[in-house]
Formats: sequence, structure tokens, C-alpha cells
Amino acid sequence: MHPSFKAMMNEVVAYGSCCECGSCVLVCPHNVIDYVDGKPKQVAKATNPFDYCGISEGIGCDCCAQVCPRLGDREHTLTDLIFRDDDTYRGAFGTYRRVVAARCKDPEVLARCEDGGVVTTLLCWGLRNGNFDGAVVSAIDPAKPCQPLPKVVTTVDDAIRSASSWYTYCPNNLALADAEKLGLRKVAFVGVPCQITPVRKMQTVDAAFLDNGRKKEKIIEKQRGFLKGYGERVAFTIGLLCSEVFDFQELMVDTIEQRMSIPLSEIRQFNVKGKVQIFKKDGELVEIPLREAQEYARPECHHCGDFSAELSDISCGGVGASGWTITVIRSKRGEEVFNSLEREGLLDVRPIEELESSMKVFLRLARKQRERVPIPPGRTEVWARPAGFGSTH
Repeated sequence: MHPSFKAMMNEVVAYGSCCECGSCVLVCPHNVIDYVDGKPKQVAKATNPFDYCGISEGIGCDCCAQVCPRLGDREHTLTDLIFRDDDTYRGAFGTYRRVVAARCKDPEVLARCEDGGVVTTLLCWGLRNGNFDGAVVSAIDPAKPCQPLPKVVTTVDDAIRSASSWYTYCPNNLALADAEKLGLRKVAFVGVPCQITPVRKMQTVDAAFLDNGRKKEKIIEKQRGFLKGYGERVAFTIGLLCSEVFDFQELMVDTIEQRMSIPLSEIRQFNVKGKVQIFKKDGELVEIPLREAQEYARPECHHCGDFSAELSDISCGGVGASGWTITVIRSKRGEEVFNSLEREGLLDVRPIEELESSMKVFLRLARKQRERVPIPPGRTEVWARPAGFGSTH
């Protein structure tokens, strides 16, 4: 049985686990929901209940619920479907082919990047050689310092300018609508785990359920186009390691700008290394204890059991390492791309065994995150690992 609109609005949005990725709004073919204050909202008719969709109740649709990362199949049940043709290992952090530490050799990228610059190097390489005709990223809103917004970049310069993370939520999936408008067909998608999962659901969902005998063919085709079309444009997925992100208002505005008297316009970069690090443009480094900053973490993040973006082609993050990117190469395609970067001399690469402490932190965070996911009311599923997970090779 496919998940329904009503279930999504009650068991995800009303329950409080909606991650705000916006994917449901993106794939809605009938303008029933819109992205309002970070959540999907029924806007078709103000007098209708929040969980009522006339199309769902009538001829049938529910495209939105199929791509929700908090409903239906979760990451651990999608693994075999996505990596079925790959010869991979399985560990506590999902399927993988190789785990390394890597660092970009380009000084321009290193000057802008968060850690080792692997993500930006991947994007620049793909845009230069035509492997990607665009990339979905987050970039700082020119009108709002430190606040990221979803963006499609099509040039190397724009990819470099979008480097750095700000650890507040940005609905990258919504930028796939811009990729469609631009006619892009080979998009690299960069996102945190709860943004990678919807893309993979778009790519793997069986749209046959849309043909229920009650619709004209043109309606079925329209619904299928919305449900599958955006995912079909994504040629490569780059996942960012993530345990949680901070509420922008509470951390950035209320705490940093108002209580600490640091104008957001004076902040050059932001990082988390056991503490929140605020790099000011004048060279000063200001730090906030991580335990204090975690008070401003979004509660929605605690419903996510995927620390390492297990469904991506390549996962990247700076966990436990300084100046290096911990890189999990998962798919055959991911390995081919990463090997190309190595052959072309774009990266310094070290075996993960040389960063033993980083690997220990990585494993601890991955396991901890799997265990924290609550079971929603009325459901019995648990975030259980399939046979074979939990060991490392």
C-alpha cells in the first residue's frame, strides 16, 4: 500500500517529524499544498481540513507522500533497491565500497571550503568536463547574511562561491524546480540525508499505482511526470554527514547577533568541531560550547536515523578531522567519479586507517543516530538494521 496525503499530514507534519525538505510540495501535480513557514500546508481550499486533498480522496494521487523521507520506506529498506547492482560492503554507516580521507589541492577551493573541499572539487570537476550540466546546492542569500537558500549553479565560479556550510536548514530539494526550468538533465544534487532520501524515492518509486482505473491517461502522465521527473534529472548525489542542524532564529539571530553582539554580516565562515566555531571577517575566532548550541537544534532532526546520507553516491563530512573530508564512496558511479579525481591529481587521499580517531567518532555518531528515532503513535516499525549491517570491513 502506498502512503497517503492524509497519513503524511497527520503522521509527519502534525506529529512533528517533518524535516522541511519541501519535496512533497515539489512533486504535487495539482497545487494542493504549498511551502509555508517551512512546512507543507493545504492551500487548495481554506475551509478544507489541513489533512484533506480532494484529488487524493477523489481520482487518486498521493505523489507527495511517496517522496516523504519520514513516511513509508526508510533508508535502510531502500538500500538493496538502490545498490542492488553494486559489489559493496555493509557497515554501521550503510553500504560502501571505500572510505578515505581526502583534501582538495586547489588553493581557491580550500580558501572557501569547510574542511577538505571534496564536495566543491567534485562539482567543479563535473561542471568542467560536462558530467554535470548543473548542481543543486545551498548558497547564502545576498539579502540575508548567514542564511542559506536553495540554488542551482551551472558554472565553476558559482560552485566555488557556494562552498561552506552554515548548519541551519535549507530546503535544497525545492531547487530542482529551477533545474527543470533551466532544462538541465545531468544534475549533481548536494544535500543532507533527509534531502538525499526524497531524491532516491523519486528515482525508485514505482509509479504504476497511479493507474487506478479512475483517471484519464493525461492525468496519469501529469502525475507521473511530477513524481518521477525531478529525480530523473539527478545524475549524481553527494550526501553531507549530519546529526542535526540549528534553528536559524534561535542560534544566529537571538544568540549570536543579539546576545553575543556579533553582526551576521561580519561572519565569514561557520563550523562545528566539538564546539561551534564562528570565524569573523576580521580574523577573530569566537566559539560556543556545543552542548549550549545543541539547545538550539531543531527537534525535527531527532526523527532522523541516517547520519551519513546512506543512499548517496558519495558521502562527505569533516567529522573528527580538521582540514580533511571523510569520504564514503558508496556506489559504482561514485567510485568511478572519485577515481577520476584521483587520477587527475585533484585530491590528496589518505587511507581512513590513518585517521583512526575520526573513524571511531564516525561509527559512534552513526550508531547513536540510528538508535534515537522514536516510533510514531500508531506504528510499530523500528529503525532496525537488516541482516549484515553493523559490522565494518
